[in-house]
Amino acid sequence: MAVQRTNLRYGANTGHPTTAIDKVTKPSHRKGALSAKNKLVRSVVREVAGFAPYERRVMELLRNSKVCVFLTQFINRQLMAVL
Repeated sequence: MAVQRTNLRYGANTGHPTTAIDKVTKPSHRKGALSAKNKLVRSVVREVAGFAPYERRVMELLRNSKVCVFLTQFINRQLMAVL
């Protein structure tokens, strides 16, 4: 917490006395937070559509603990395709 300012021209408490304004949380700080509605929608879609092919492959590779190599190669291929 900052020191209370006074009207002095010198010293530790220099400056015009002001009151601190409470910070309000930005909506952008909530980005990525899962709401109850989105959670339900995603679970229903996952039930209906199932897993993507790469997700099934990752689950298979999890048993062999080689998933990191596969994912880095997969992500790099996706990035190169975009570029």
